[in-house]
Amino acid sequence: MWSIVPANDFPGASITGMQIAYGKVPQGYVQKFPSSGTAPPLTNGQVYVFDAETTGAPGVNGFFYMDQQSAPTLIKVPDLCGSSSAGDVKPVKCGTNEPYVEPKDLEKFVQENRVH
Repeated sequence: MWSIVPANDFPGASITGMQIAYGKVPQGYVQKFPSSGTAPPLTNGQVYVFDAETTGAPGVNGFFYMDQQSAPTLIKVPDLCGSSSAGDVKPVKCGTNEPYVEPKDLEKFVQENRVH
């Protein structure tokens, strides 16, 4: 997990054209998590979630897959939701409390759910 927030005296920046690189804290922001050190490295062959909150504009969230040979790939993950248990969110199938079952063939899943 990696999290940044605006510094105390910084009102934030316009999101128009903003680019954030994982692990690089933009000017005017501070790293919230981890509280010290650098962001943990991303591992190839894994699916990650991202969530960007904003003020005065809609936020954005989604999933990406770290491929071994190219840049991260944006994907959809149908039916994956988080349980509503505060503080201990578990992956569940949307609309139920059933555990979310990860796909057996991740490469095929990524190809079928790539965001174009």
